[in-house]
Amino acid sequence: MTADAAGSFEFPGRYYEIIRRDFRSLERETTFLGSYLPAVAGRVLDVGCGTGTTLRALSKLGHRCVGVDQSAHFVEFARESGGDVEYVHSNAADAELAGPFDLVTCLFVTINYMAPDDVPRLLAKVASWLAPGAHFVLDMAHLLNFVDNYQPYIIAHHIDEDVLITRLARHLVRPHDANWRHDESIIVRDRGEVSMYFNAFDQYVYTVREMTRMLDSAGLTVVGEFGAFDHSVMPTGKGHRVIVAQRPG
Repeated sequence: MTADAAGSFEFPGRYYEIIRRDFRSLERETTFLGSYLPAVAGRVLDVGCGTGTTLRALSKLGHRCVGVDQSAHFVEFARESGGDVEYVHSNAADAELAGPFDLVTCLFVTINYMAPDDVPRLLAKVASWLAPGAHFVLDMAHLLNFVDNYQPYIIAHHIDEDVLITRLARHLVRPHDANWRHDESIIVRDRGEVSMYFNAFDQYVYTVREMTRMLDSAGLTVVGEFGAFDHSVMPTGKGHRVIVAQRPG
């Protein structure tokens, strides 16, 4: 069993890939993101890239890709998975990167794992990394999303051939800090071998209006808000918000 620092998500990347597939559509995300890129040779930065799955898909389409993530295990897996992608092991708000990029992304509610003081710093960096007229795609969980989906305890199973992953999660609400605390044990049976990992992390709650104000303060203009990676209209409660912002040209 391993127990690591809060928010580090330090468990093997190949297990994260199995969990990820139950929540995300790679084809849908890639198509959506590609609509904000040149036909070929666009330059993409993914903030909180995880195991690099989305970047590898965009790289196969001819784009030049860079990923940043603070999980050493995920970055290691991403680098070993091939593809012409550059990976940086760093906290997103502290990353020093050379732009410009045609697209910057922050997906799978990565922004909600960041402390409130770090978010404006990150958004200012995003604005500096973007080329004039380029876009920032932000996938965030919002207040109603948290309230609608709240459960004090969650048991979930993820299966891939001979691998069974069971997640046992406890959620603690800290209302005065607008914070959801997650204590999560991950039990893996992999071809007869059993291992266990523990993550403790916080998710901070932001309203769409609050995030829009922070984007505006960073010099980014919101040009689209969607309910999924298909340009659908935003739902009133369930689901993430996909916000598309642009650096003025």
